[in-house]
Amino acid sequence: MSTILKSPTALRVAGAVLTVTVLAGAVALMRGNDAQSSVAAPVPAAAKPVAAAPAPSAAPPKAPAIATLGAVQVDRDELLRQLQALPPQSLAQLKDNRAGLDQWLRARLAEKALIEQARAQGWQDQPEQKRAFQAAQERILLQGYLESVSRAPDDYPGQADLQAAYERAKPQLAQPAMYRISQIFLPAALGDADAVAAARKQALDLVKRAQAPKGDFAALARDFSQDATTRGQGGDIGYTPLAQLTPEMRPAVEQLKAGEVSAPVQSAAGFHILKLADVRPASVAPFEQVKEELRMALRTQRQELAARAYLEGLLNAGTVSIDGAALNAAFEQTAAAQAANPAVARAP
Repeated sequence: MSTILKSPTALRVAGAVLTVTVLAGAVALMRGNDAQSSVAAPVPAAAKPVAAAPAPSAAPPKAPAIATLGAVQVDRDELLRQLQALPPQSLAQLKDNRAGLDQWLRARLAEKALIEQARAQGWQDQPEQKRAFQAAQERILLQGYLESVSRAPDDYPGQADLQAAYERAKPQLAQPAMYRISQIFLPAALGDADAVAAARKQALDLVKRAQAPKGDFAALARDFSQDATTRGQGGDIGYTPLAQLTPEMRPAVEQLKAGEVSAPVQSAAGFHILKLADVRPASVAPFEQVKEELRMALRTQRQELAARAYLEGLLNAGTVSIDGAALNAAFEQTAAAQAANPAVARAP
């Protein structure tokens, strides 16, 4: 059915306001073991002083397991960390999605089991793995530190900043007028003159019946419309912007008032009889609806700019020196190694 163009575009508030790169990632917190302390035991007066053995420190209580697979488990604390890292909207969705949560738990158990297998085989001691560990550690350290020195102030953005961003974003936040339309569709290919003539005659008759004082458009659509998608709903297409209608239908819909039925509209697929039920005028998403998305976008942009400025400041604080000869030699050595063994996998 060619009634509606199939190119709907969902409005994304954050994308309409600012397109920014989230620079800082989550930093894994690693807790060290508390140092053991020695407590001297009381020494009897007549006894020879003996050095007291250090008292073993009590092991912290283990968090209860939420899911287990053999010897590996996902405990309550790990699950809480994961849940607390989610934005409120995602957390609310996951709360009602038990299947999704179960899937995450299963995947996490499989990851942990795989890690234990790799450790048992000594993979962490391989040179390639050590280099990867070091690179990951440096990346986490960099991200965490850079986030700390570029974080936007807690009171940013203020109300004035938010309002100004909202005004700038209004063109992207505009929502077009929405038309609630019902239709009766009669197929007739343009190249088939007989089919076109028969469909036009039937369409004119249905228009007269629909426009009659007691005309029941929904009943006529259920009885005569050949659009299987909307026939069961009495031809109701629902609220639709003009841009999603075929070009032939747009001017006819714009001329209708609520409750009116159009003359037959011919398209390449056939004839459409349209009824306009309601119109929602064009509007802009209200400030209160998008305020939090605006706040997050502005904070992200500010942090990105601060991070860039901080890095540029580090470079400008000293003299950067690059050994061109050594750099060329490194390229030549790498090219020679690749030519000698082209089958060797190369790191991206």
